[in-house]
Amino acid sequence: MIAAVTGTVVRHTRLAPLAVCAALSVLILAAPIALGAELDFLDATLALRLALVALLTGAAFVLDDPARVTTETLPISARRTTGIRMLVALAPVSVCWAVLLWLAPYTVASTAGYPRGGLVIEAFALLAWAWAVAAPAGGTRAGPFLLILTVALAMLPDRLAFFVSPGAPGYDASRVRWAVLLIAGCVLLALTSGTSLQGKISAKRH
Repeated sequence: MIAAVTGTVVRHTRLAPLAVCAALSVLILAAPIALGAELDFLDATLALRLALVALLTGAAFVLDDPARVTTETLPISARRTTGIRMLVALAPVSVCWAVLLWLAPYTVASTAGYPRGGLVIEAFALLAWAWAVAAPAGGTRAGPFLLILTVALAMLPDRLAFFVSPGAPGYDASRVRWAVLLIAGCVLLALTSGTSLQGKISAKRH
């Protein structure tokens, strides 16, 4: 029974937007590499983060339920259904992010190493917040929210900056802020993963 229910949820998981956005994110980095562009650390990191936002915009739609009438009748909670969808999407998101981190050094003009380890946390912090909004409100609201959140973080003053280039002053401190953002996003996701504004709106109509 559990295997059959899980299979139903997996089959109805919306992966097409994620696949399209993942391809777009790779293209964002592959294009300057193919054109022979030699970026400095700042521009290379900006391109990497732009690719990340493209990837996570697609990931936000994974929690949408295109077959809500079917899945609402399943003998599992909405929280578990959401959890299954997140697990299904987490692997391709992680793989694509790893590919982006692998491509990033090839966009840099300098022969010096491009430190990428500290950038890993950024993807999962933003993903947690995108899913925290997508769980109750859907990908159409989570996508714009992700863009607004990214712009808001980018506009913070230097002493509170999140988007700091690797090796720049304040980079280590920004990793701590990302860790706090990740924890807060996970807490919010835990609170919202069992709710659905779309479901409530549908119920009121009936």
